[in-house]
Amino acid sequence: MTVSSLSSRSSAEPDKGFFPGLAASTLITTGLLILVGGVVRVSGHGLGCPDWPLCYGRAIPPGLTGAWVEFTHRLVSMAAGAQIVLLGVLAWRRHRGEKWIWRPALAAVALLAAQIPLGGLHVIMENPPETGLVHTALAMLILGCLAVVAAAVLPVGDRLQKAAARQLARGRLAGLISLLAVLSYLLVLTGSLVTRRGASLACPAFPWCGAAATQLTDIQMLHRLTALAVAGLALVVIVLIGRRAPATPLSRFAQLLLGLLLSQLALGAANVLLRLPLWTRVLHLTVAAAWWAAVAILWTVVSRGRSLARADTKPL
Repeated sequence: MTVSSLSSRSSAEPDKGFFPGLAASTLITTGLLILVGGVVRVSGHGLGCPDWPLCYGRAIPPGLTGAWVEFTHRLVSMAAGAQIVLLGVLAWRRHRGEKWIWRPALAAVALLAAQIPLGGLHVIMENPPETGLVHTALAMLILGCLAVVAAAVLPVGDRLQKAAARQLARGRLAGLISLLAVLSYLLVLTGSLVTRRGASLACPAFPWCGAAATQLTDIQMLHRLTALAVAGLALVVIVLIGRRAPATPLSRFAQLLLGLLLSQLALGAANVLLRLPLWTRVLHLTVAAAWWAAVAILWTVVSRGRSLARADTKPL
């Protein structure tokens, strides 16, 4: 076994201190922030606080429903932001030797630095679709970075990584998972484009459009075709994991992915067939965020597992 292999094994050992708990908490809080942001948007309270960073010129908003819905989003964003910054500082101080930890942690901090003023600009400009789309894109990138950190430091990530190193060292599965991650991110962006452009009901039927071609139907069908590509590739990945790593934590994680995938497809159909009830819209965004984070975790453990397996096979 080479020195690089020993180093890889050492970096793969789970951290037993405060940092893993912080990584998990930050990931959960950021997911909660996306959920609350979805509630703000679909409930029509995006301008509940018409100014920024204050609300009606006050640190504590007046007793208006819309103001408090929006203010709750700001409170959760402050909690998530503080955790992200602390995670980045500790990653740099304690885990500078592990690129899978400090790089995504600092990337999340950098993205947060862009996200905060963008959120203020979005309010000041009265929620234009362009800033809303970029706001969603950055939020999902932050969530993805935090998922990578969590996968690298949590014990469950270590178990998944060991299963990946043993079972998936060969073959093209890692490449398929990388492609799945890219397509999943694009799916989130096309979904945001649909809502920001008002194309959610441009196609009144499902799975076909059921309407004449327009710019809005093109946007809606782009989202549906991207979802079809993600679903098809995800099923291939899930089946391959089940065959190559049966009865392992990795196969159980693949089953979780399958559950998320089926739930998201059902929610997407319900959005159209039920004509956009609030609960399906909020859940659709929330499950999309959970799917994206889960795919990022899978990509991380498989990529790190393959690196570990390759190091082990190098000659002395």
